[in-house]
Amino acid sequence: MKKLILLMGVWLSAALAQAQPLTADHVTDKGGYAENKLKNAPRKVYIASFRTFFHVLASAEASSIGGSMKNNTKTSMVVALSGVDTPDFLEITNAVYKKFTDDLKAKGFQILTADNAASSGEYADWIKKEGGELSYAQIPGYVSGTPEGYSYFVKKEKKDGREKGAFLDKSPKISRDLDGAIIIDVAFAFPFLDMKTASSNLAGFSSVKAKIDFELGTAFGMDGATPLMSPTQLKFISSEGMGKDAILIVKLKGDSFDSEAPVFKDKKFKESNVAMVNYKPAYYGVIWKEEQQVNVSHYAECDNALYKQETLRLASEFTEQALKIFYSNAIK
Repeated sequence: MKKLILLMGVWLSAALAQAQPLTADHVTDKGGYAENKLKNAPRKVYIASFRTFFHVLASAEASSIGGSMKNNTKTSMVVALSGVDTPDFLEITNAVYKKFTDDLKAKGFQILTADNAASSGEYADWIKKEGGELSYAQIPGYVSGTPEGYSYFVKKEKKDGREKGAFLDKSPKISRDLDGAIIIDVAFAFPFLDMKTASSNLAGFSSVKAKIDFELGTAFGMDGATPLMSPTQLKFISSEGMGKDAILIVKLKGDSFDSEAPVFKDKKFKESNVAMVNYKPAYYGVIWKEEQQVNVSHYAECDNALYKQETLRLASEFTEQALKIFYSNAIK
């Protein structure tokens, strides 16, 4: 047993050696305002939101219209994450939150709770929620987590569990109600799959391709015609008074950061469908295929230990870089 554990440790070390470290060159703080005025705020923070998003399901569909010469085609693909489950997502969320809050405390910041923040008039008609739960309702295709032992407020909650905030960011007003405390919003997203479709009415085919690419990036999904998204970022806001706001936003340069670690067994999936040709000349020597609708499911198998270790590494390295920028602006 000890030999097996040792071999697994050696394999994980070798796998992570292939990973690309996330450094200061991969983050940016552009988009903020008067960031250095965070130094005027007390060393008190309120974490208004803290969410992780784990990509677990993706689907795509392509079709072609054949007309009089060829029949129609339709090709669909559904890819599901395999190898990790809900306890793993909650474990990761708790670990990322603990590292984040421990770092803040080590620098002398007091972390205000939802009970403290309830004194803000902005939360008068809001719903207080307890963390430690996973939700499939926030962004389609993603499991979203909040840490255990953490409470937060939402403006309202739909029947399907999707949470709604205010249309306009209330953080400056909440900061003023909390004597200038710094309001923090945190989000981490871990997409793992890119899907592309192709079709040709002339050639009579449709195809769907899926490429596995484990990243720290942006959670994105569609609710009908409504796009929903949440980028990986840390946002810090404080306010000394009306029009005297300090805003720091730390996010990734570009849309995502590729881990490059061999977390997944497979790298690509592909499905295609060729239409049956109604007019069949004698020289057309192919195997005819009837018009059909293809519903194909694929499982993107990952290594459980490496998925968790690599997810924690990406979140930790991003947090480290973001907090370095925050401390440089917030500590006198």
